[in-house]
Amino acid sequence: MKITKYTAIKRGFTLVEVLVSVALTGLIASLAFAPVVYVVRQVTETEAAYSDETAMRRAAMFMAQDVAAGLRLASTVVRVIAHKEFGGWDDDTLIVASSAQAKQNLAAGSIVYRVVRYSFMNENDVPGLYRWLLPGILPDDAEYDRLEAKDGQLIIPHVTNMSLSVLEPPEWVSDYGGKLPAGMKIVLSRERGAAEGESVEYVVAFPM
Repeated sequence: MKITKYTAIKRGFTLVEVLVSVALTGLIASLAFAPVVYVVRQVTETEAAYSDETAMRRAAMFMAQDVAAGLRLASTVVRVIAHKEFGGWDDDTLIVASSAQAKQNLAAGSIVYRVVRYSFMNENDVPGLYRWLLPGILPDDAEYDRLEAKDGQLIIPHVTNMSLSVLEPPEWVSDYGGKLPAGMKIVLSRERGAAEGESVEYVVAFPM
C-alpha cells in the first residue's frame, strides 16, 4: 500500500487583502456607530440649550429677589424704564432701592440691572446682563444711562434682550416708578452665534 504525504503550505495575507479588510472594517464600524454619534450630538445640543435656559431663569429669579427685598421706606422702591433699541430689541432698565450695600459697609442706595451690548465704543466689554450697586443714590436719582460695564457685575453673558412689565392691577405697565408692585414679568433673551437663541419669561408676585 502506497502512502502519499501531503505537505501543508502556509500562506500569509497579501497587502491588498489587508487593505481591503481594514476598509471593510472601517465601513462597518462607521455604519454601526453613526446612530450613536447622532444621539450624542443631540444630547449635547439639548444640554447646551437647557443650560442657557436655566441660567437665564436663575438670573430672572435673582432680579426678583432684589425687588422683593427692596427698601420699603424709600419713596420709590422700584423703577422700570422701558426702552427700544434700534432693530426692535427691548432694552429696559430695572432700578431697585436697596440696603444690600450695607453688607459692604456702604450707605443704602440702588441696584440697577441693564443689558450691555457689543459696540465699537465698548469692544473690550463682555456683552450681557449686568448688575450695579449704587450706594447713597436712590432710584429717582440714578443716572442709569451713564453706567459702564467695568463698574458692574456680569450676571449672565450674551443676554441681548430684557423686557420688563409691572403689574398695576388690573393692567401690566412697561414704565413704572413707585412702591413694591403686585407683580413683575421679566423676559430675557440670549443669542448663541448665528443660531436661534433662547428666551425665558419669568412672572413673580410680591407680598403686599
